[in-house]
Amino acid sequence: MSNYDIKDKGLKKETEVTSAVATISYEVENAKVNGVTNSDINIQINDLKDNGKFPSNLQLVDAFYDPKTSSSGVAFLDNSTGKVVVGFTGTNLDNGILESAKDIGQWLNIAFKGDGPSSAYFDASNKFMNDLKANGYDIDTVTGHSLGGRNGTIMGMEHNIPNIILYNSAPLMNLLGNLKKSNQQELSDLFGRYSGNIIYFVSENDPLNKAAGGVPGSIYPGKIIIIKNGKEHDITGFLTKEEQDFIRQHTPDLNKIYVAQKKVQTDTTKKLIGLELLRAKFLKSGGGLSASEEIYLDASEALILTQGMSKTLQIEIDDIKKMYREAKKDSDKLWTDTLKTADSIGSTLHQGEVLDSLNGGGATEPIVRIEPKEEYEQKISELSSIQQEYYELIGQIQTSINKQVETDQELARQIGG
Repeated sequence: MSNYDIKDKGLKKETEVTSAVATISYEVENAKVNGVTNSDINIQINDLKDNGKFPSNLQLVDAFYDPKTSSSGVAFLDNSTGKVVVGFTGTNLDNGILESAKDIGQWLNIAFKGDGPSSAYFDASNKFMNDLKANGYDIDTVTGHSLGGRNGTIMGMEHNIPNIILYNSAPLMNLLGNLKKSNQQELSDLFGRYSGNIIYFVSENDPLNKAAGGVPGSIYPGKIIIIKNGKEHDITGFLTKEEQDFIRQHTPDLNKIYVAQKKVQTDTTKKLIGLELLRAKFLKSGGGLSASEEIYLDASEALILTQGMSKTLQIEIDDIKKMYREAKKDSDKLWTDTLKTADSIGSTLHQGEVLDSLNGGGATEPIVRIEPKEEYEQKISELSSIQQEYYELIGQIQTSINKQVETDQELARQIGG
């Protein structure tokens, strides 16, 4: 018998996936705090689906709650993509003063300590992510709201998850706080290694992120998108039609790569079936396969498979290149915004003193702008080299096939027929 009934939070069967997972994470945490098992949580979520109050394409995979830190998370398989979406819970005031105090205490850590992924606070979260990967789940997206957004950012970058989509999130760190140097370095290194996509959705009147500036000195290592909806901090403010349409318009189509790659796989399978039909035709012409027919069939199979791999990779590479180009622009904007914030805080300081203060806090132009852009350029160059290698291999195989047909008229006749 359940000790907690998961509440209807305004979700619908057509609710956008990341906002749905970020929202339900609070109710799943409430259930876990009250001792409800994952299997019972799954039953309740299925009941919500049956009543059109939760996306039908989402299937609960796992959930955790860490009583030491009050951190928690959920994982859902999106059956429309075959990928997993992980959501981390934000500050939750539903479970009493002691549990709430743990969440609130983490806000102080963000401001004055800056815990990174190696801290004990993230032990349970790291285990959760590692267990999902060890069980063969392909995690495509991490999401979260408020404190859960910051936790999701840390875990998404630490585990190099392609997409991090956040709602009224806490910042990664605050440069005005007395951060531990080791923590600050760990977070800077973490962002430097991350190659994915981070989007912060911010309600227009959210007090945490008012005017997308947040508390002065706050660092949001991604693209900040303000929703002009007049709403404040609560996650349910992202669930009405206006916000849902806005999120879909401004979120990368998380399904597009999967759908495009499935089409390539289907086309490749059709070509291989056609090649098997040709093999049967060769065999019907009498006896076994000739040497020319064997070479032609083997080379054609290699060509079909290589073209399929090339097209599949091309889809991912094009998307990653686009992300890197946007990240280069974001690096420039992040440095400009950092200077503006510093100027507004230290209005009595001249430019040199402002830069000295930023340097002392680790927010230097090389770290914020120059080095990330150079790294992005290097990554784009490496991806282009991979593309070129595939083009050259395909060209070599095609040339080999053409020569074989040119020198064997019987083979050419059979293919033509």
